Amino acid sequence: MLDHIINNPSLSRYVTTFKAGETLFLEGDDTQDIYFLVSGKVAILKGRKKITEISDEGSVFGEMSFLLGEKRTATVKAINDIKVIKIPKEELSTFISDFPEVVGEFAKYLARRLDETSQILYGLKEFCDQLPDAVILTDKDGNILSWNNTAENLYGREENEMRHRSAEEIYEDPEEYRAFLDKVVSEDAIREKILMVRHPEKGIRHISTSTKALYDGQHNFQGVLSLGRDVTSVEVLERRYQRARRWLTPSLVLLVVLTAGIFFGYPYFSKGYKIADIQKRELRDDLAVNYRLLRSLLVEPFEEGERAKTTLALKGFFDVQKGITIPYIGLVLLNKDKTVFDVYSIEPGVDVEGMVGSSYADIDFGGGEDPLYKVLTLYRASKDHPMGYRGTEIAFKLYRDNNFLGWLIFQVDMEVLKRKYNVDEKDLRKFHFEESEKNAG
Repeated sequence: MLDHIINNPSLSRYVTTFKAGETLFLEGDDTQDIYFLVSGKVAILKGRKKITEISDEGSVFGEMSFLLGEKRTATVKAINDIKVIKIPKEELSTFISDFPEVVGEFAKYLARRLDETSQILYGLKEFCDQLPDAVILTDKDGNILSWNNTAENLYGREENEMRHRSAEEIYEDPEEYRAFLDKVVSEDAIREKILMVRHPEKGIRHISTSTKALYDGQHNFQGVLSLGRDVTSVEVLERRYQRARRWLTPSLVLLVVLTAGIFFGYPYFSKGYKIADIQKRELRDDLAVNYRLLRSLLVEPFEEGERAKTTLALKGFFDVQKGITIPYIGLVLLNKDKTVFDVYSIEPGVDVEGMVGSSYADIDFGGGEDPLYKVLTLYRASKDHPMGYRGTEIAFKLYRDNNFLGWLIFQVDMEVLKRKYNVDEKDLRKFHFEESEKNAG
């Protein structure tokens, strides 16, 4: 690059040699010497990672710390035996006086770098104007160098108005933006975050911002490239949904539906076998309402595998009925392969976590004419019954948009069923529910 200068014999007193593996300077050093490579090859490292190599005679390195008076931003090591011209910071005046031609050549070198950078910025602007996302390019001090047409529309400001102004100005919370940017730079990774901006006409907008730190060939931090997309409508919808889920809890829904269920459950599920006894009809209607209610709360998180949400719904079913005598002692969710996905029980001593992942594959789901509803008989071991006890469970198929997901099982207390509803297992097997209502909600 500066061939005729590095070969000038008058510069011999500035010539220094380094053996292979020796370090010229370290990242974070306060040294500000500038180097011209005479022969050999050097490696530029950031931490322990090699960023690039320099081998062209006359190449300059260390110039940023030299010119700006800043700490070294990278480490330089000799790959093989090298020879360099090393100009100490404190001898700059003497060097310029003795070799004025170097100043002109060095100025040309910096001008070429500036011209290359300007051309890159112009080409980048032309390309970015064709993109659907807002593109912002800032320098290492956070000042805007360029942004595209989409950014003008998204942020409500023209490029000429914002050029060389701090990017922080467009964000509603500048401190949040600074913290986000610091994390991007420190981790040298692309990060995405939703940040708020205030549009002059549209007010507060939520912008999904993806950001990447930019470095030069010697891994000196040069600035930041950001892509922005308006996600206000999605963000507002999500916040409304979260508020609804926070205040309209499953317990409230259960209370309302359970109250109304006695009046509206029967018409949606009744078909076939007619239950003459009022107590049996009441139980059948309660089952219908509870199944419809739990199905509406469970199918979405169940299909998406979100057990924490299904557990909340199962627990809410029992919480809302505290103090009321009910025939249910537990609820079980089975996948379509009859593996236990989630369990909730009010029986003391039940190992709920131990049941998760167990299988109902060996239990008979046959019998009865109703394809939606089955009565199961099984034996379970417990702390009080190590040899096992006979249990009765009622299984309903769970569907979502005609897609079979698995089974919702009510574990029942037959003593309560007999005492409150005068119902036994034989009566349970005669209940019928309309399969065409499997997706009704």
